[in-house]
Amino acid sequence: MAYIELTNLGLVEFVKSKLGTPYLYGAKGEAISLAKFKKLKSLYGNLIWNSDISKVGHVCCDCSGLISWYTGIQRGSTQFKNAAKKVHSISTINSAPIGAAVWRQGHIGVYIGNGYYIAEDGSAYGCRKNKITNANFTHWFEISDIKYIKEVVDDEVVESSKIKINGQYYTVSRILKDGTNYIKIRDLEKAGFKISNEGNIAVIEYNAN
Repeated sequence: MAYIELTNLGLVEFVKSKLGTPYLYGAKGEAISLAKFKKLKSLYGNLIWNSDISKVGHVCCDCSGLISWYTGIQRGSTQFKNAAKKVHSISTINSAPIGAAVWRQGHIGVYIGNGYYIAEDGSAYGCRKNKITNANFTHWFEISDIKYIKEVVDDEVVESSKIKINGQYYTVSRILKDGTNYIKIRDLEKAGFKISNEGNIAVIEYNAN
């Protein structure tokens, strides 16, 4: 029997592949029959909108179900939090690895880096990518059911590291090779820089605002 290792990188790729999947409370990544819809409606009442009946015949999911869909281990959002070895304030999200869970009471999503998360964000939105600053998550943590590994690009290890700009520390992705730091330019946006390009030339401007 083949064993597939579940990792944070795999989780991020998985949730990206599920963008646009309709939200339905109580669904765990499954095609919803009319009988299943009626059962969920009887169980959860107003948590399932009457208009959600339009999702019958479609594969649907809820927020905790999106992660469980990948891991194969069903947990609710609070159960994911309770299973974590350590829970951090959302104010330290820049220190989180990609694939960390972002959480608030009753809701959970997946941090994908650069200030963004993916989650089943409710019946009005479905599975979407959104900015952390647009949500009201309170905590983040590493999910206990997966292994956290570093990203590898062209056989080089990409790791999270600190950079100090004007006396303040920021978390960036970097490759350290032969004593030289190679950092992801886009990460400088966290420090107030505007990043763009002119053809294949990177343009970096400081945004005083």
